[in-house]
Amino acid sequence: MGKVYYALICTALLLSCHRESIVYVAPDGDDRNAGTQEQPLKSLERAKNAVRTIRSEKPRQRVTVCFKGGVYPLEQTVAFTPEDSGEEQSPVVYKAMEGETPVFTGSKALGKWTVVDDASELAHLSPSLHGKIYVTDLPAAGITDYGDPTDKGKRPELICNGQLQTLARWPDDGFVRAGRARGATALPENYTRVHGTKEGVFSYLDSYQDRWASEPDIRLGGYWYWDWSDEFQKVDLWDTSYRIVFLSEPYHNYGYKDSLRYFGLNLFCEIDQPGEWYLNRTTGKLYWYPPQGVDLSTADIALTCFNEPYMIEINDCAYLTLEGLTFRESRGSAILITGGKNNRLSGCRIERFGVDGVHITGGTGHGVSGCFLSTFGYGGLKIEGGDRKTLEPGGHFVEHTVVEHFSLFKRTYEPAIRLEGCGMRIANNRLRYSSSSAMRLEGNDLTVEYNEVSHVVNESDDQGALDMWYNPSYRGNVIRYNRWSDIAGGTRHGAAGIRFDDMISGTLVYGNLFERCGAVEFGAVQIHGGKENRIENNVFYRCLAAVSFSSWGEKRWLEALENPVIRRKLYEEVDIFSDVYLKKYPELKDLRQNVDANTITGNLVISCEKTFIRMNDRQTVGNNTEVDAGDKAIETFCTPEVLATYGLQPIPVGQIGPKNNIWL
Repeated sequence: MGKVYYALICTALLLSCHRESIVYVAPDGDDRNAGTQEQPLKSLERAKNAVRTIRSEKPRQRVTVCFKGGVYPLEQTVAFTPEDSGEEQSPVVYKAMEGETPVFTGSKALGKWTVVDDASELAHLSPSLHGKIYVTDLPAAGITDYGDPTDKGKRPELICNGQLQTLARWPDDGFVRAGRARGATALPENYTRVHGTKEGVFSYLDSYQDRWASEPDIRLGGYWYWDWSDEFQKVDLWDTSYRIVFLSEPYHNYGYKDSLRYFGLNLFCEIDQPGEWYLNRTTGKLYWYPPQGVDLSTADIALTCFNEPYMIEINDCAYLTLEGLTFRESRGSAILITGGKNNRLSGCRIERFGVDGVHITGGTGHGVSGCFLSTFGYGGLKIEGGDRKTLEPGGHFVEHTVVEHFSLFKRTYEPAIRLEGCGMRIANNRLRYSSSSAMRLEGNDLTVEYNEVSHVVNESDDQGALDMWYNPSYRGNVIRYNRWSDIAGGTRHGAAGIRFDDMISGTLVYGNLFERCGAVEFGAVQIHGGKENRIENNVFYRCLAAVSFSSWGEKRWLEALENPVIRRKLYEEVDIFSDVYLKKYPELKDLRQNVDANTITGNLVISCEKTFIRMNDRQTVGNNTEVDAGDKAIETFCTPEVLATYGLQPIPVGQIGPKNNIWL
C-alpha cells in the first residue's frame, strides 16, 4: 500500500502545473489510484491525505480537489487540521467538477418493503389502512443503531425522494388542547393569571386518545406553559380510567398550565396518513404509509444513520474552501469550523440534518457565500466570533445564502442565523419558513443588511423575525435595507419583524421594508424596555402597527441594572465604562438616564391598522407620514422619487436578496 500511495503522489505531482496541483475523486474511483482524472480516488478522507503530501512538497502551491458527481457515503467525521491549510495566494479548495453534483450523505437506502399482513400488527391499525402499510427490516439493511425518537442528535429521519416523512403522530397537524394541570405543586401566580403546576400531570379531553395506552413509548411535543418555550417529553403513564397523563421527569422548566398545547408522537396506532412511519426498536421493523404515487421499486427511500456531531470539521485551518459540494442527511449537524482564519463554504448545498447546518466558533474571517441550506430539526447557522470585551471584530459573514424550513423539530429559539460576538455581517440572504425567529443577534457591531425574511414566527409567541434579548451592553448594531414580509403569528403577545426584548438599546433600524408584519400586541418593530434605539427612514405597509412599545419605567430599569445577571453582563463579560467602550459608545455613560427613550422619525406608514401601539411621551417621534395604499403594491411607494415626496431617503430595493447563488 505504501508503494501504491507513493506512486499516487508522484503522479499527481508530475501532472501539476507550476501554480496548481489537481486531485480527482469519483464515486467509482479507488483510493489506491493515482488521483488523476483517469485514475480518480474514491473518498474525501484519502483526498485529504493526498493534499497533505502535495502541500508538504510544495507548501506555496494551490491545490484543488475535484469531485465527480454522484453519491459519497460518510460513516464518520472527516476532520481537517492545521496541516490541511492553504495560504492566501495558494488556497486549498475541495470543489465539484463543473456541471457535476457530488453528494456526501449520512443516510442508508431502504428496500425490500412488504405489505403488513400480521394480524397482531393490523389489530392496531384502522381496517381502512389494511394493504396500505408497508414494513422493512432494518437489521437486514445493515442498520442496528435506531437512535431515539426525540433526543437531539440521535433522531433518525425517514426520507423519500428528498422529502422528510412524518413520524406517526396525532393530531396530524397542529396541536390539541389539554384539560387542567393536575400536578401537586401549584406554580406562583403571574400576570397571566393562568393556573399551572410544577409537575407534568394533566388531563386529556378526547376519549380518542385512550387508544394510546397500549403504546410502548409515547412522546409528547408541546408548549407546556409559555408559547415561546416548547419541549418534547416522555410519558410515564397514560391513565385511561381518569384520562390523566403522567409525564416522566425531568419536568419542563416552566411547568405546565391549564389548556396547554401538545401533540402525540412515536405512535404506531397513528399511522393513518400518507408519509407517516414508525420504528419498533425492539424488533427493528420500520412501518410506513407511502405517499400517494410513490413506486417502492424505484423511489429513493433512506434512513438517516450518521450519528456523529458533524460530518465535516475544519479545526484551526486557514484558506480552506469547500465549493459546490452537497451534504445531506445526518442525525447531527453538517459542518463545524473552529479557530483558524479565512475558511469558506461557497456554493454548497446542505439539507436534511437532524440538528443544525453550520457552526462557526472563533477564528477570523470565515465566510458562507452563495449556499443553500434547507430542512433542519434545529437551526441553520450558529456563528461566534470577535471579542466583545476589546471590540475586536470577528469578520465572519453570511452572504447570498438561502436558509429555509428550519426549526422543524425544536420549534423555538433555533433561528436560520445566530450571530454571537463582535464585528460580523449578514447580507443578501433569503430566510424563510419557520415556527420561530429567522435571526438572533447577541453582540456588538453586527450588521444585517439587504436580506429577505418572510413567513417566520408562524407558530410561537412573543418573538420577532429578528430577535435580541436582555443585554444593554449590546451596541453598534445596524439593521438596514432588509425586507420583512408576512410575519404575523403569535398567540398571547404577538409576532414582530424586529423585536428588541428586555433592555436592548442603541440599535439602528434604517431603510427597511416591512409588509404585513405584526400581530396581537406587536407592531412590525417591537421595543420592550430598551432605549436609544433609532427607527428611521423605513416603509411600513399593511402592518398591524409600525412600532409597538412595552415601556419599563425608571423603577424597573434601575432595578434591572442592579440585578446580578445584568451586572455580570455589563461589568464582567465586558466593561461598559472601559475606555474602549466609552470611546465607541459614549451614550453608555448615561445608561441610568432617559429610560424608554427611543427615536422614531422619517418613516412612511402605509395602510397600517395603527401607527403606534402603547406610545408614551418618552419617545421622540417626528416626520412620520401616514398614507392609504389603495390598490397599490409596496413597490409603488419605494422608488426614490416617491420616497422623496414623503421626505424619505432612497432605499436600494433592487439590491435586497441573494444575487450570487447557483442554486436559485
